Amino acid sequence: MVKVGVIGATGFTGEELVRLLIAHPGVKITYLSAKLDKGLPFSEIFPKFKGKLELICESLDVNSALNSGDLFFLALPHRVSFQIAPFFLEKKKLVIDLSADYRFKDPIVYKKFYKIAHQDKKNLKKAVYGLPEFYREKIKRARLIANPGCYPTVSILSIAPLLREGVLKNIVIDAKSGVSGAGRRAYLDFHYVHLSQNLTCYKPFGHQHLPEILEVLSAITGKKFNLRFTPHLLPLERGIFITVYAQLAKKLRRVQIYKIYKSYYEEEPFVRVFKEGLPQLKEVIGTNFCDLGFEVSGDNILIVGVIDNLIKGASGQAIQNMNILLGFKESEGLE
Repeated sequence: MVKVGVIGATGFTGEELVRLLIAHPGVKITYLSAKLDKGLPFSEIFPKFKGKLELICESLDVNSALNSGDLFFLALPHRVSFQIAPFFLEKKKLVIDLSADYRFKDPIVYKKFYKIAHQDKKNLKKAVYGLPEFYREKIKRARLIANPGCYPTVSILSIAPLLREGVLKNIVIDAKSGVSGAGRRAYLDFHYVHLSQNLTCYKPFGHQHLPEILEVLSAITGKKFNLRFTPHLLPLERGIFITVYAQLAKKLRRVQIYKIYKSYYEEEPFVRVFKEGLPQLKEVIGTNFCDLGFEVSGDNILIVGVIDNLIKGASGQAIQNMNILLGFKESEGLE
């Protein structure tokens, strides 16, 4: 039984991690922390866990945490994880970070989008990007995993196979996310009266997930390119729906495009490619699946990708990475 800790357990991703880990037969949650005035049973913070997890959630004490676990999930805000991860890594613990602090290989790009110089460049070089469909072998050998962002997860899975085969160009990603993607923050824009019956566009030219998408796609394909990425906020609790508009670089029939996707994802436990029709968001909510579908008209292609941003886009993918790292069945605790 592997002992695991969740640091930042009261955020949306931390809460979701705990929910999924409780059902995992190969691990035991032995440490929980969050920004709290005093320690409280986790079931008192979230009554739905009553009778399932009575562990005390407390303000972070790195020494107490260190002695309690073998692997730690950092469900912390950006700019915080790189202050904490080095301590656990130096003590030979395994770390899966759900923030953006270890996703970028280039610290200059990180500084540009997160407005602070990276403070752990040593471990930044060692971090493995945790997208199993393309980095599984590296994940198996990692000690620090940078869990991908939610928008990058679905965007990369939607277009990487076609980009890698050189058949896609002039890409525009129209992305829409539920409000939980912004975290558990009391901002006016996230209040019910502002969100309800509304749809807003934000950060159209400067969203921090765009450089993440570009860096990873360049690493996967070995090519540099550009694309347009525009995020929107949906009046929903969770889920991401992206529509990709692009052109085919050469004439392909629908069956040929489907074969490309299947050649990449046929053996992947959590990517489902539609042979006909387009996926719907409600079919992936509460699951670790990424559903993909497409339509073709002449040299124009439309691709739809959907995920649950809190599961495949965050906590579920973190557990998928843990399973690979520890040698469990990849779908353990996620089925």
